[in-house]
Amino acid sequence: MINHDHSIQSTTPSVIPRAIPRAVSKWTCLFAGLLFLVGCGFQLKGSDAGSSSAKLEGMTIQLISSQPRSELTREVSRALSATGLTLMEEGDPMLTLTLQPEQFAQRNVSLTAQARAAELELTLFADFTLNQPDADQIDARATVTRQMLNDPRNVVGKTEEIRLLREEMRRDLADQIARRVSHSLGR
Repeated sequence: MINHDHSIQSTTPSVIPRAIPRAVSKWTCLFAGLLFLVGCGFQLKGSDAGSSSAKLEGMTIQLISSQPRSELTREVSRALSATGLTLMEEGDPMLTLTLQPEQFAQRNVSLTAQARAAELELTLFADFTLNQPDADQIDARATVTRQMLNDPRNVVGKTEEIRLLREEMRRDLADQIARRVSHSLGR
């Protein structure tokens, strides 16, 4: 006598109930992590630039420089315009920014065995004054510092690298001045 059992056993019903909770828990953890980031106030760097420039929109500023044709003056003008301020040559501006000439300093940080500079520190700074009609005058200094390795055998390369670093430092200095002006006005 042959006894045939016609019942079919399937393994899929036991797999599905385990797979669904795992997938749901992964999505739940991801969603909870995103909610945490949004809830804690996390923002990408520079993502609030639109809100600060909206506050400065329509304000006028006059840039007074002892060297009006200098690279720093051009960079500061560009940076101030990017914040939403309107630059005025003449007239009655709401604000006045007086920019002093940039100062550049270079010093040796470390020496080689032959007493030659192995590493240099480059510093670029500028003093500026912000005058507001209903507030105290703000006197400040913006400073940017960079370090570079020095190869005493490559004088031409060193000179070119310093020139490129100074251009980059000047842009950073102008952006720093514009951020400080924007911060002072955004209060």
